[in-house]
Order: sequence, then C-alpha cells, then structure tokens
Amino acid sequence: MEDYSGVKFRTVFLRKKPEHDPKNKELISWCRKLDEMNLCPCYENGNSGNLSFRKDKGFVITPSCCFYKDINEKDLVHVIKADNKIRSVFVKGIRKPSSEAVLHLMIYKKRPEINAVFHGHSKKILKKEDEFICTEEEKPYGTIELVDEVEKIIDKDNFLIMKNHGFISLGKTMKGAGERVLRILACM
Repeated sequence: MEDYSGVKFRTVFLRKKPEHDPKNKELISWCRKLDEMNLCPCYENGNSGNLSFRKDKGFVITPSCCFYKDINEKDLVHVIKADNKIRSVFVKGIRKPSSEAVLHLMIYKKRPEINAVFHGHSKKILKKEDEFICTEEEKPYGTIELVDEVEKIIDKDNFLIMKNHGFISLGKTMKGAGERVLRILACM
C-alpha cells in the first residue's frame, strides 16, 4: 500500500454542518470494532480504510485523516454526488470525506442491493489474496484508475481484494458487511 498523501479530489461543501442519522452510531461502532481488530490500521494522520452506509440521497462515509477510536457523529460526511470530470465530491458535513469516496459511490451505483461498504487493510488477508476475487492490477488509492479496476470485478462477490492494497466487504446492512470480514479473518 502506498503512503497516504491526502485526498485526490476537491471537496465541495454544500452545507458545512454535521448531519444526524440514526445509523451513524452503528457506523461509529463498526469503525471502533475494525480498529480494535487492526483491520483499519493507524498511520500518522488517522486510520486507514473507510466505512460507509447508503442513504436515500448518497451515502455517509468516514472522513479523511481521522482516528476511529476518537470518531464521533460530527466527523461523518454525507456524500451527495461526485463529478469525475472536474474531480470534485459534493458533501454535507464539516470534514473532507475519505479518499476512497468515489470508489464507494461507484459501488452503490453498480450494486443497488448493497447498503454498506467496508474497506480495510489486513496483511493477513492480503497474504491470501489468491483465495479471493482480486483486481488484476494494482492502482493508486483514491484514483479513478482504482475505481475502474474494482468496477471490473464488483459484481462477482461481496468480498473483494484490491491487489496489494486492501479488502472491500459489501453488505445489505452494516452488520452484514462487518460480520463478513470478521468471519473471513476468523477462518485464517
């Protein structure tokens, strides 16, 4: 995995105020659980990985540069839409969204039955990436090239590997996405 150098798109704040959603607490709980399990390991600016859930309009995602042990509801970001031509993501909230927000957006568009996307990093899982559906090529995080590479395999399973990068666990619920990762880890 390459070193983190920040979000690679422009964030357009439609409203700079945190949004309350009853599901926010569940997302925060999963952030802390994956942090405790070292599935979203820390780097100098926060945890790696990102978690989201679908809303009627867009989705709620963890912010960039945030430590999950300290995350709270005001940190979460509601992504409304993205424009890849101008490399911009339109949000409600006070923080920049995760650098993989465009990846989450593509997944929600391509998989309408999916309501939660959990992306994390586990050396243990990556060592066995040949046992899972995996992207053919390694691409830099936060790029359209990575989104395009994942799009090639997004309909093949609910647990995918981004080559030499990390995993994506998809679920109809956050519980489904989270428990899938924990089951896979427990079998290793």
